[in-house]
Amino acid sequence: MRHMEARVNAEASPPLTAVPDHEPRWSGALQGASVGAPQVSLIVPTRNEVGNIRPLIARIATAQRGVPTEVLFVDDSDDETPTVIATMAEKFAENLAPGLTVRMLHRPAGARRGGLGGGVVEGFRAARAPWVCVMDADLQHPPELVQSLLDTAKAQDASLVVASRYCTTGDSAGLSSRSRVLVSRAASASAKLLFPRRLRKITDPMSGFFLVDRNAVDENALRPSGFKILLEIAVRTEGLRVAEVGYAFGDRHSGESKSGGREGMRFVLHVGHLRGATLRRSRAARGRR
Repeated sequence: MRHMEARVNAEASPPLTAVPDHEPRWSGALQGASVGAPQVSLIVPTRNEVGNIRPLIARIATAQRGVPTEVLFVDDSDDETPTVIATMAEKFAENLAPGLTVRMLHRPAGARRGGLGGGVVEGFRAARAPWVCVMDADLQHPPELVQSLLDTAKAQDASLVVASRYCTTGDSAGLSSRSRVLVSRAASASAKLLFPRRLRKITDPMSGFFLVDRNAVDENALRPSGFKILLEIAVRTEGLRVAEVGYAFGDRHSGESKSGGREGMRFVLHVGHLRGATLRRSRAARGRR
């Protein structure tokens, strides 16, 4: 396993460390350094995104200038993505983005439990900020929207803010084909039909771009499988106060979509497990009456 962390600070630039290990884990070596705790942790799950890392970190640095931010890459790549993340972290550590922290967990083959969703849960466990924002690395989720998600959470006293392609101000044009649009819409409609109470205020339960209060989610209660971590959080977490911000789903900057038949089957199985858990919870609640 490669495990790397860099603190980006104009005044002090400790070196990026690479520590071999047998199990994926986050280093705490630089936590508690003189830069204050971050206001928001951006969790970015990556798998073979080598062409997207440089522009993504550059845009985050610009969008979050002046806002203490940590970027937590949870990497399941088999290409040079972790090397590029390390290089960019070192570059930004020189003097380019005060207050930005870049950290990475590289999960080797055989340690990628739960797929993308499992990686996000690993990020939750490591996050130091009171707010956690989950976003993809391919720039279809614009980093410039993160501050709007934060502002909405505070203005509406929300504990979950979903970046939605399907609310009145959203746009799903970045989906690569009409068939992907139809699949996304059908999956959202099916989820809302199966979990009407938990998803009643969410127009885009398939979104991979959202902000959540770190203290509102018990990561130990989550059982992620595949891409749809928002659905997992929304269904299994009690008492979430939901708001939405519309956005235009952009074109993929580089690489290929990881969606496909295998992920579609994982989604079906995941929904089945969630539905079973919901029914068991409902029966248990009736039994306590």
